[in-house]
Amino acid sequence: MSLVPSAEERSLDGAFPYRDRVEDLRRVLVQQGSLGLLLIDTSALAQIEHQYGSSAFAKVMGMARDLVLELKGHEVRHEDIICLNDRGGDAFLVFFSPKRRDGPLRIADLKAAADRVEGHINRKLSRLASPYLGSLRRVSVGFALALYNPLVMPERLVSRLVEEAWSCVHVLRAQRDLQDRCELQEVLLTDQLSTVFQPIVELRRRSVLGYEALSRGPAGSVYQMPLRLFEMAAEADLVFELDRKCRRRALVSAAALPRGVKLFVNVFPSAMYDPEFQGQALVALAEAQGLTPDRVVLEITEKSAIENYGVFVEALAELTRHGFSIAVDDVGAGYSGLEKIAHLNPRYLKFDRELVRNLDSSYIRREMTRALKAFADQIGSTIIAEGIEREGELQALLDLGIEFGQGYLLGRPAAAFLPPTTPTPTKVVS
Repeated sequence: MSLVPSAEERSLDGAFPYRDRVEDLRRVLVQQGSLGLLLIDTSALAQIEHQYGSSAFAKVMGMARDLVLELKGHEVRHEDIICLNDRGGDAFLVFFSPKRRDGPLRIADLKAAADRVEGHINRKLSRLASPYLGSLRRVSVGFALALYNPLVMPERLVSRLVEEAWSCVHVLRAQRDLQDRCELQEVLLTDQLSTVFQPIVELRRRSVLGYEALSRGPAGSVYQMPLRLFEMAAEADLVFELDRKCRRRALVSAAALPRGVKLFVNVFPSAMYDPEFQGQALVALAEAQGLTPDRVVLEITEKSAIENYGVFVEALAELTRHGFSIAVDDVGAGYSGLEKIAHLNPRYLKFDRELVRNLDSSYIRREMTRALKAFADQIGSTIIAEGIEREGELQALLDLGIEFGQGYLLGRPAAAFLPPTTPTPTKVVS
């Protein structure tokens, strides 16, 4: 049997499990005196099947398969043996072939190869499968080395080698998770967060209604952008602590806001149960920064999980009694029903940027916007359209009677409070 995978093996469904290649692996053990293994763990991709179905899962696994095969001639040799851990399994196995010119394979060689392969696959998979992937770490690569022992059956040696590689994956993942948690804790403890502000603009007159506070991690770090910052906080179980720090930093930074404008602050549902965030405590925190409650708008994303809806609505009602306003973010993203949104009694509805994108050229999006505008009017809410980047989108919003918006066309997030951008004059249709 050739050490080079056949055409059948290049099919994900037809790839051989490593147990079908034991004779080839025995030859490597005898010739080389050892057998090195990289285990490419793709089990994290299984979440795609539960969220998007088997077709999407098969598509992404096909991408992962192709990326593994691309390793040949680059990160691994053409003679190296690529298998599955089992038929239809959730890991690819790369067994290193014999006759390496630079001496016997060492643990340091395997570790270096594992790091290269993990970085290579995750970079490419992140780009190719971005619509389906939300977590930061998709594929993990472990390694192990077996020494030839003529007293032990080759099947047992190879099976033990695979088990050790799985153990390596679990240990490396735990080490990285611990390191990420410690680094994020350090960011929180040393208050390395900052706040930038993006203007929310009255579309016809270009006057500023308020500024949305957006959190940033340390510049130049993996925590700089908010999406990654909160993804890593979720992995480290530090979302509540991060949200608390961001909220306080936003209020403190807003002390320099122009008088009279509103501050929009993003909050997670768990913030409703934070003693620092309840009733008079939040009033005192805001007023210490020169902000009266009527100038503070609390943004709750439509995508957030709200486990106890009744208790959550009661907590929001308490805040509104103290003068704070509520905005529901990401409306139109399709996660919650309109009835639930109405029960939150929001002062503002912020349209999801995907609904606004290419609004001028999409009949479906315009009709959705028209329907949501009618809903907002019925419950007494004001619409703010997010993600406005083009003149055509702005004109379409004006045509539909949308009063407020934000986006790069009107002003980018900045630490200083700059006036909104005045785009090229647009014909306003009354």
